[in-house]
Amino acid sequence: MDYRNIINEQLESMNLEALEELAGRGNMLFLNDLSVSEIISRLIEGKPLFNFDSITESIINLFFKEFSSSVSLGIQIIAVCIIMALMTHLCSAFGSSAASSIGMMVCSCTVVAMCLFNFRDIYSLCENSVTNMATFMQVLIPVLLPLILSMGGFSSGGILSPAIISSVTIFTTLIQKIILPLLFFSCIFILGNSLADRDYVKKLAVLLRSAAGFIIGFSVTLFSGLTAIQSLVTKSADGMLIKTAKFSVDNLIPIVGSFAADSLDMVLSCTAIIKNSIGIFGLIVIILLLMFPLIQILCVALVYKITATLVEPIGNKVIADCLNEMGNTVIVLAVMLFLCAVLFIIFISILISIGIAL
Repeated sequence: MDYRNIINEQLESMNLEALEELAGRGNMLFLNDLSVSEIISRLIEGKPLFNFDSITESIINLFFKEFSSSVSLGIQIIAVCIIMALMTHLCSAFGSSAASSIGMMVCSCTVVAMCLFNFRDIYSLCENSVTNMATFMQVLIPVLLPLILSMGGFSSGGILSPAIISSVTIFTTLIQKIILPLLFFSCIFILGNSLADRDYVKKLAVLLRSAAGFIIGFSVTLFSGLTAIQSLVTKSADGMLIKTAKFSVDNLIPIVGSFAADSLDMVLSCTAIIKNSIGIFGLIVIILLLMFPLIQILCVALVYKITATLVEPIGNKVIADCLNEMGNTVIVLAVMLFLCAVLFIIFISILISIGIAL
């Protein structure tokens, strides 16, 4: 029996609707709007999925588009800072210190409000991106689980899949309930500190941001390390099991034992091909789910950094420091999103590697 027929029959028997629905959030335009089954078939047959020239052009256009939309925030902040500088000089010339203080406070509150609204959008973008990746993982793993079990990966399927799903759930909850709130309060303290002449809560804001960075780094190391160690043990046990099964079929069944063993080997190989193709498809979707929000967040961070550099010569050092710290906080958000995707990519790679050892 031709291996293509076996693969097509297995693909037709699989329910990929939920996977296809979630994959659509990853901007499947780069995949030429192919369905999940078509993408998997192309991966199996070795056909190209991407046009790398168009992808490069799209990424560059996306970067400049997001950067241009973020620049408007920087221009508004610079305009407010120029007004603040003019008010300070005019009020000093006419000796009206009270009016100068009130005007400075109004302008500072305006800058804080603009930064806060912008950070709220970035915060929501990060939260939604993490949720989309986690939901996709929770749908992808149950699709891979039957394939792993059908290959004889009972230890891997029985231990790794629940462990990975639990890790995804715990990690996502950790981000949404602890890490993101820490970064949000860090942003609030940074913006509040910019309304005063002295640094009252800046060190607390930096501490919260550092704590968030430490927790995300430690969590990625812990979850990926434990899962990798578990995979080494389960792959060895499954490898022994499937080799024993092949030997038993080959030697204990008279006459047709060798043919049955070869047929079993072909079915297992076809299942491994499908599993690995679905895993690679999962890697592609996770990267697409990461790429677009990451570019947008980095553009905002770059605008904050450039704006802080341009504002400082105007004479408002407090606002400049505030914008610089805001840029650092947004960068931590980008790092958090990147490490989240890296952890999910590690999980998928471990599941892909299971078939190699069997």
